[in-house]
Amino acid sequence: MKKTVLFFIFSALCFSLFSADKKAKLDESVEAYRNAIEAMDALDYGKALKYSEDAILYRKQRIEKQINTVKNSLSAKRVQAAGDHFDPVLTVLENRKEYETADIIKYYIKKKGKDYFDNSVNNLLIYLESSKAFPEAHKLIGDIYKLEGEYKFAEDYYLMALDKADVLDIPDEKYEILYMLAEISRLEDDTAKMELRLMNILAEDKNYKDAALKRSMIGTISANKNDSMTKFFNLYRANSYNCIDAYNQLAEYYHEANRNDKALEFAALAAITSLTRINEILISRNSIYEYENIEGFMQEASYYQDIIEWGNKNSAWKSFNILASYSTEAGYKNFSKALLRVIARYTPETYWQRDAVLQLEHMTD
Repeated sequence: MKKTVLFFIFSALCFSLFSADKKAKLDESVEAYRNAIEAMDALDYGKALKYSEDAILYRKQRIEKQINTVKNSLSAKRVQAAGDHFDPVLTVLENRKEYETADIIKYYIKKKGKDYFDNSVNNLLIYLESSKAFPEAHKLIGDIYKLEGEYKFAEDYYLMALDKADVLDIPDEKYEILYMLAEISRLEDDTAKMELRLMNILAEDKNYKDAALKRSMIGTISANKNDSMTKFFNLYRANSYNCIDAYNQLAEYYHEANRNDKALEFAALAAITSLTRINEILISRNSIYEYENIEGFMQEASYYQDIIEWGNKNSAWKSFNILASYSTEAGYKNFSKALLRVIARYTPETYWQRDAVLQLEHMTD
């Protein structure tokens, strides 16, 4: 299902960019990639692999042709005299009726924007060189090999996709590739590499790097007063949404390694980031809703099935239970009891509601 959604986003982008130019030729690489997605959804992995390989080949051929076309046009003295900025170069190209080259340049300006290339035709050519790769297709091949248990081949293709992540049409798909690499390490029982790859997901995460935020959050939890839980969810927000699952996995990894301080730190990041994201969605859905407390937050979330499903998919609901569990183990039982009572009564996910009830029962044994 996720691959189908990504495909439709990918296709819509390509369609909108090409439709303005009626002379634009069919992009065979996109067509082959579409066929690969359809074959994947039909569980026909042989066809999916073939179409993915075709997509990679067609993309390389298409971009090489575009590069040659642009370079040939730029070799003319009149074009060279126009300099390196887009507008004067395009003016000369259109005056010379070199519409194919002009259309290629306009397409990438529309796709990425002038600022991305620093208004430079030469920078666009550098970008085209890297665009010969088709990271989405490489990732799909990695998915196929992973499903078939061929982890070494899957890893190779994920790494190829990651190496060209800067030309992904959906930039956030980079995170899915990183998660897949971490999952392969887990499947191969290489926990050290899994840890490293999960940490790579946090490489650009300003919240993880914010020592003051983490210190303050743990300080609120460890105060362990009757109102500590309420203060925690009132005071803190974090917006590295792609990192929620990595936070949870790292929390569990460090917990199993008896590094409980780091486990609690990651659990706190996971829970507060989950709340921040879901709360933003709730505000966008209901103009009169505003966050007052975690009880009302969970009640409001329960009205939206897609939000509940998003929380399951991204380990958001799980994060609250992990935070409670690790807080209990650290001795902060006032904090964890207050959180567990809320989860047991208000969380929209039955599984984690039951888990909260069990945690509470164990605390009273």
